[in-house]
Amino acid sequence: MIQIGIPELLIIFLVFFVAAKPEKISKYLRDLMKSFIKIRSTFDNAKEDLEREFNYQELKQEVFNEKKMKEFDKEDEQ
Repeated sequence: MIQIGIPELLIIFLVFFVAAKPEKISKYLRDLMKSFIKIRSTFDNAKEDLEREFNYQELKQEVFNEKKMKEFDKEDEQ
């Protein structure tokens, strides 16, 4: 998997700003932001679908209840 950190991104943006024509930079930035928002929305929707599919809240509540029961059992043993 490709791992790009902050320094690499800064270099990419620096090269982009040097190579791009000044009048087109604002259009490129707008398109980049639109793409970013669309990708983020897609990931958020996928996350919600997975949570709904696997009954995330219900499983979370069950795990919490199990932990509490174990704590009560430990207190009873003491």
